[in-house]
Amino acid sequence: MTVRNLEYLFRPASVAVVAEPDEASRYADVVLANLAAGGFSGPVMSVVARQRRLFLLTTGVRLGKLEVVPDLAVICASLDKVPSIIEQLGSLGTRAVVVGPWLWHRMRGGEIAAARRGILSAARPFLMRVLGPGSGGIVVPAHGLNASAAPVAIAAGKIALVTHSTAVTAAVLDRACSKDIGFSTVLHLGAGLDVDLADVLDWLAGDDGTKSILVQFDTVPAGRKFMSAARAAARHKPVVAIRVRPLADGSGAASLSADEVYAAALRRAGWVSVDTLGGVFEAVEGMARMRPLRGERLTILANGHGLGRIAGETLQRAGGKLGKLSQETTKRLEGLLQTRSSLANPIALPADVTVRQWAAALACVLADSGTQNVLTVCSPSPFAAGPLVAEAICDVSRESERNVFTCWVGGSSMLEAQRVAAGKGVISHESPERAIAVFLGVLSYLHNRRLLLQLPPSRADDFTPDLTAARSVIAEAVAARADSLSAAQAGRLLAAYGMALAAHPVSASIDAAIIAADAVGYPVDLSLVTASGRDCAGPARGLRSPADIRLAARGLRSTLRTQSTNVRVSGYRVRPSAARSGAPPLRFGVASDAVFGPLIVLGPAPGGGRVVVALPPLNLVLARDLVARSGVLSALAEDARGELQTVASEALVRLSQLLTDLDEVVAVELDPLHLEMTGVVAIDAHIAIGPPESRGVGHRFAIRPYPKELEQQLEWQGRHLLLRPIRPDDETLLGELLNSLAPEDSRMRFFDSIRNLPRVRLARFAQIDYDREMALVAIEKGADGGERVLGEVRAVSEPGNAVADFAIVVASDIKGMGLGAALLLSLIRYCRNEGIGELRAETLDGNLRMQGLARKLGFVLRSGSDRGTIDLRLALGSSAGA
Repeated sequence: MTVRNLEYLFRPASVAVVAEPDEASRYADVVLANLAAGGFSGPVMSVVARQRRLFLLTTGVRLGKLEVVPDLAVICASLDKVPSIIEQLGSLGTRAVVVGPWLWHRMRGGEIAAARRGILSAARPFLMRVLGPGSGGIVVPAHGLNASAAPVAIAAGKIALVTHSTAVTAAVLDRACSKDIGFSTVLHLGAGLDVDLADVLDWLAGDDGTKSILVQFDTVPAGRKFMSAARAAARHKPVVAIRVRPLADGSGAASLSADEVYAAALRRAGWVSVDTLGGVFEAVEGMARMRPLRGERLTILANGHGLGRIAGETLQRAGGKLGKLSQETTKRLEGLLQTRSSLANPIALPADVTVRQWAAALACVLADSGTQNVLTVCSPSPFAAGPLVAEAICDVSRESERNVFTCWVGGSSMLEAQRVAAGKGVISHESPERAIAVFLGVLSYLHNRRLLLQLPPSRADDFTPDLTAARSVIAEAVAARADSLSAAQAGRLLAAYGMALAAHPVSASIDAAIIAADAVGYPVDLSLVTASGRDCAGPARGLRSPADIRLAARGLRSTLRTQSTNVRVSGYRVRPSAARSGAPPLRFGVASDAVFGPLIVLGPAPGGGRVVVALPPLNLVLARDLVARSGVLSALAEDARGELQTVASEALVRLSQLLTDLDEVVAVELDPLHLEMTGVVAIDAHIAIGPPESRGVGHRFAIRPYPKELEQQLEWQGRHLLLRPIRPDDETLLGELLNSLAPEDSRMRFFDSIRNLPRVRLARFAQIDYDREMALVAIEKGADGGERVLGEVRAVSEPGNAVADFAIVVASDIKGMGLGAALLLSLIRYCRNEGIGELRAETLDGNLRMQGLARKLGFVLRSGSDRGTIDLRLALGSSAGA
């Protein structure tokens, strides 16, 4: 992932539109017209790409004359000619192109694949960024850039729109235009051959002009790259996504679907998902008009009991909470409305409520200190015209910091009221259901954002697994060339992580099985066991008596005879059907997704019911959220439910730790699993193994765990420091360090004197993907328990780990005392262990202190490509700086 040269795509100084002359290019004409209408201030060139012919043979295309070298080129040509055009543009100095949709769809599959390979090969030597092919273009209204085929004029705003579908783009833009909503950026990805969704998110995360992001996409090619960018973007900017789901095939299968996997990924990234295009429209309006929520409760005002009850019941059915009014506010409302009826939330205004009373009631509710958010529900009334009510509500809400959601139920008069409210910047809807859906969507965002901030460590804090025993089990199975663990091995492995596998020996006869059932306690499950020791033909579940067992045994044997005539039954296995705690049997599982890697699955047992999914690693907060979302314990009494939720959550964390520690474990099925107050007991367990990846802790996860193993104590100048990887919650501490730098030290670090970095940039510095980036901070704890970051060093590796760029900063009041050397040495050791080939940096030629440190540690210094800079390089295959 890289934003290299993306400034030429998002902020070009000049644009060229390249088209073939042989056929009329409607796309090129639209782009040129939009560039002219958008007010782009730089040169705009229309360039012809003519077919070359030599002795009647086609030899590629030749570009017409260019007035200046364009930063950005929009290519409107058949796909097979694009590589030649890119090569010529790249040799001139162009660093970004948009490959449009014209004609490329007319080619065959093999031709398209060859052209795509040619595009990447042509662009790579010039580090040129390619948007598309098949892209509808890019719009940055504040920059005057409309290099797109957008059908409407796009106003400047604070929302970024990124899509895979040109039709969705056109629909959203047209709706936004009708609501006077603008955008900071509009970008259509097309095929995402080079510039993909993750790259765009990385750019938008650091764009000061973007305050929220709306994404429509189908799939992503790389889970970790996407999750890293998605989480960084969502740290301080709301992100709403609509993903095109595959059509149901009608099979009714309950297996894990891509939809469930993506939902889990987006939730973990801190995003909010919407299901419909209408939801997208409302999300756009909400992003444009929403104020920060003051809480999770909603107070409803409606002109009638029926409307109020409908809205209140809709809210509570969806899990929302009604606000509570103080007695003083209730009495004041009764006086304002001249009613003797006892008022409560939802507040039913009298049928003859006037415009003035609407305004007074709303102002009274907003003045209540307990009011957090308000929904007004208005239907046609002969005593108060809808548009006038809308104006009054807008005037009152303008004076409050709380969100006021408005709802206008009815026909033409209410549509006019809705337009009045929208025109005054107030969130307006045509039904209570939609207004409440938007409100709950914002609450979902806040909840998901709290999950986003969770950073499970590579080593659990609250328990220590028996790693020696666990690795012994895996080594034993690998040595036997097995692809799964035996029952005994599975039991030993689970025991190493504090989970039990029930031992239920085989009974040789029905009478022995009944004795075993008496010992276990009814109800029980019964299965047949073959001579090979495997269970088959069953189990028969919920048997409550010896008679049930005898009848089930005959049925199982009959079924087995019809299915397999050559299978010999050696006995019966009896297991309890339910936990003694009263909790229903559960299913814990580990599955693997081609994009996002390992997944943790929770659902009811036996397998086949609805499951919920989470991306590991998990900590207790994330595990509790998974259990709560599953609803598997919702039928239990409240006191028992709380304790058993804790048991289930702790077991999920242990399962996550098992996956973190043992790359060889590729699939787990604990089904059924019983929750007891003392822990979990797996009644049956199947654990599949594969070859280890040997890439380090958590490398196969889409979200790499916090590398706790890199924490170390550092004795420096008689002071005790903790040297550890940076965490998202270090944002404030890092900001204090960077903002405390002397102007000259800031200039040496950032090549400019920077004060008070924006929170978005600080968030991007503090939340990193430990797989492609590492930042180590030196933390000192004061006598009062407060912490201070004294220094930070970071490295960002390029794909393939050939090279990593590093930067370092130390507090101005302690520079020159050796902390920088200690930090850089730790980074060098880390990069060597990660297999990075070379460490490099660029510094100003006046930064003599950095140059001296680099020489001391074995770096080679050369004049930089930019005037006044020095390149620092260290080949990590050597012993320098060890």
